[in-house]
Amino acid sequence: MSERGVFIGKLIIPRDREFYEVRNPADTRQVIAKFPRLRRDDAREAIGKAKEAFSKWSKTLPVERARILYKVADIIESRADELARTLTLEEGKTIPDSMFEVVRTINLLRFYAGLITRGQGKVIPSQDKNTIIMTNREPLGVVSVITPWNFPLSLPAWKIIPAIATGNTVVWKPASITPTIAYELVKAFYDAGLPEGVLNLVTGSASEVGDELVTNKDVDALTFTGSLQTGKEINEKVGKMNRFIRVQLELGGKNATVLSRNGDVNLAVELTVRSAFGLTGQACTATSRFLVPEDMHDEVLSKLVERTKKIVVGNGLKNGVDMGPLASKEQYDKILSYIEIGKSEGAKLVYGGQPIRGSEEFDYGYFVMPTIFDGVTPDMRIAKEEIFGPVLAVMTYRTLDEAIDIVNSTEYGLIAGIVTRDISEAAKFAEGVKVGVVKVNKPTIGLEPWVPYGGVKGSGNDMYKEMGEEAIEFFTRIKAIYVGY
Repeated sequence: MSERGVFIGKLIIPRDREFYEVRNPADTRQVIAKFPRLRRDDAREAIGKAKEAFSKWSKTLPVERARILYKVADIIESRADELARTLTLEEGKTIPDSMFEVVRTINLLRFYAGLITRGQGKVIPSQDKNTIIMTNREPLGVVSVITPWNFPLSLPAWKIIPAIATGNTVVWKPASITPTIAYELVKAFYDAGLPEGVLNLVTGSASEVGDELVTNKDVDALTFTGSLQTGKEINEKVGKMNRFIRVQLELGGKNATVLSRNGDVNLAVELTVRSAFGLTGQACTATSRFLVPEDMHDEVLSKLVERTKKIVVGNGLKNGVDMGPLASKEQYDKILSYIEIGKSEGAKLVYGGQPIRGSEEFDYGYFVMPTIFDGVTPDMRIAKEEIFGPVLAVMTYRTLDEAIDIVNSTEYGLIAGIVTRDISEAAKFAEGVKVGVVKVNKPTIGLEPWVPYGGVKGSGNDMYKEMGEEAIEFFTRIKAIYVGY
């Protein structure tokens, strides 16, 4: 256990601040690290450092910025095993899932390093003779980044990397339960030669530190991923600020996988189990509703329960474990409460639904069995609200149109999947569902860094996409230049 610092311009350890403990959710007796509870003034200072660094960083040649990003990628690659272990200790997911995050972060670094050395503007023909019109993309300034705990490395990376790559400076507040892996990511940037103040890391409460990152007048853009309720609160605060800044909100999901009558039952079961219970269900992209044809229900449910029973739950550091603990006591209590809600609503609990206890391996962690409810109807809370844990609702439908209506019946619109051998069904489904991403014969979890990502309806403000080339659009503004000669 060690006291870690934060990055306000540079690495500092504020001895005059209270430090809080970060514990392993698989074994809460183990303290991973201690971090300072910063105050509003500290966040304000970090924003000042970022603003000061912007004047020089924004003028740094793209090829120089790319050189640093490539070096960060090399550093992270050399530390991959250590970083994956740290992530598992802190968040609870399995080592393979943690390593997936590390590799995705490396891919993001190299993707944007290559992208920013390509032309980002246009030459446009003029209606006047002897005139050239061109456009150029310029950075915005100071960007506030506020991120959740469920993907504590790769999700912040897909915000921070394009922000820095395009010449912005960043102040980042990670989730309070996963600051250690955040510290390691920022350290890798500075080990690669990033100038002081370009990337700042602040830890502390959302009410003080987070609020300052939202409301400070020197912040030029804000990108946030988290709950729908918090997103609404941020949007309201920004709206009252009497000035315009860019705001990117990526919020929750209530994703469905639909099995078509023309689909492969075994494939649908496998994809659903992976998407519902992989990552302990703690993913915005997780499948939380499984829609099956009414006349195939009994066969599918039997296979679903049989496959779910094979899931190995345990400490993510151990080989062979498929599902780790929930990330915190708050998550643990929330999931158990939703299981009780499902029972009270009349849904049938067919598997799981209980904490795992009875041995030292489980008694000090936040372990819950993968849980399946059957007989779920669209009006139930467990069919509408984001649970964010290993709880799956099985629902039935008669026609594909009805299935599409059920998919669209929640306030969320992030991802929807269909399992079918019929290309016409796949096309109809993709056109009819109101979501940002459609998966056909693929798990709902799993995103590629070079593909744009974002939700609609309550899943985000849908102003700008994340990842892919499209991410550059949020972090830059277009300037048109007319040249007469």
